[in-house]
Amino acid sequence: MGVRTGIAIAQATELAGSAGVTPITVEHDPIADSMALGRVADALQHQISPLVAIESLGKRLWAGQVLPEPDTLFCDLSGVTHLFEHESGILDATGRCLAELGLVGKLAIADHAAAAWALAHYDVNDPVISTRGVDDLLHLSVNALRIESEIKHTLDRLGIETIGALLRLPRGGLAQRLGDGIVKRIAEILGEVEIPLEVHHAEQQHHSSHELEYPTDDLEIVMDRVGRLAESIVASLAACQRGALRVACRLELVDRAPLSTVIGMFAPTQDQKHLHDLINSSLESLRVASPITKITLSVLQSGPLRTQQNALFADDAFALEDDSVSDRSLARLVDTLSGRLGRDAVLGVRLSENPLPEKAFRTYSLTDHRTRKALRRLPSKQPARRKTADERSAFHAPRRDDARRRPMQLLRKPVRLTAVEKSPAQAANPFQTLPPFRFEGALHRVAFAWGPERIETGWWDGPTIRRDYYRIETETGNVWWVFRDLKSGEWFLHGRFF
Repeated sequence: MGVRTGIAIAQATELAGSAGVTPITVEHDPIADSMALGRVADALQHQISPLVAIESLGKRLWAGQVLPEPDTLFCDLSGVTHLFEHESGILDATGRCLAELGLVGKLAIADHAAAAWALAHYDVNDPVISTRGVDDLLHLSVNALRIESEIKHTLDRLGIETIGALLRLPRGGLAQRLGDGIVKRIAEILGEVEIPLEVHHAEQQHHSSHELEYPTDDLEIVMDRVGRLAESIVASLAACQRGALRVACRLELVDRAPLSTVIGMFAPTQDQKHLHDLINSSLESLRVASPITKITLSVLQSGPLRTQQNALFADDAFALEDDSVSDRSLARLVDTLSGRLGRDAVLGVRLSENPLPEKAFRTYSLTDHRTRKALRRLPSKQPARRKTADERSAFHAPRRDDARRRPMQLLRKPVRLTAVEKSPAQAANPFQTLPPFRFEGALHRVAFAWGPERIETGWWDGPTIRRDYYRIETETGNVWWVFRDLKSGEWFLHGRFF
């Protein structure tokens, strides 16, 4: 069963107007939403089914998604239907449970989680009990598949608007044209592949609040109270042998909406001073427009601490390298920089499957554990054979395992080069396979060249991009990575070797 919570602003305004109440708009608070959704999941576990899961989100927004945070709960009804006599009884009980929390939900029951999600979000009926299987899904928008926006735009150009129209197309062609993602979504909604759901567990709440005796905007007083709350949080975490990964600090203000800030950590920590410093640094960047009345610290995400064996000797002279100290230093450096510069300024890098060099990698926040992935270590290589004098002096094309096959500096955007027509003497030179280039007002002649290496995108990714890349060495000693656009015939500088 899928349960969608929340209400649109237009609906809220209409309801408030019909009741003769003036609506009040408050700034969106994702931290409060996350905590509230957890409370709804707890209530459903007690009253409906012990197996309740909060929907998991992908790394990118899909078509039709507005906020990058979950708004749906899944309930596994296996073995509990008889407790409510029938499925309609489950819907009635769920509605009453939400009403007790002051919420209204869009409810749907289907054989599979993906189908329940689709019906809860895109079927006009409320509630919905699917009795015909796939036939109940054919009229729904393709947005119900949770496909990426780029795929939705392609389907719009093809005139495919509903799931029924999409299912009439061969999956093999869809995979080649739009990728494997849409085929996976189709398999999920048909029940051929089940969506992995992580059952919600009500973790021990690690939070601490302090209500000030009188409202204050004195930052020194606020920092002192934050330190006491951090001590309480660390004690609570220590009892569970866990460390904080994401901590939220919430400030209640006089006649103003509350202010919140979230601090992410690179690794789980119980270091009270480190946590206190990170929170203080984050609070200094906030503009508090009204005196503070209450301070609350909440651990949004925690993780098990990494256990390290102590050294055999107290003196570190016998230890060649202390990995635990190195790990802690790295974590503190990442946390401190993220706190001062913002979590989007301290990034990790991972490879992508895009063939274009400028799009061959993606960055991610090192303190955002919802999207972070561990970096894979490259396999160790055998030591290279020592070259002879003749080999060092001769020019050789780089091999696939050669580090110089790719430039050390890749330009953010390729720079157009002006190709100059070769003279007869230059054309007779066997090493001068490429024309001279004019760049930054100077003429650069090619002494050596390796290539071409063809790099092109797949036709299913949109307009095809085809390039021939060359590694060239000019007469002045510059080593460049250039390419020729096969569509326009123009030359571009894309990287430099050092």
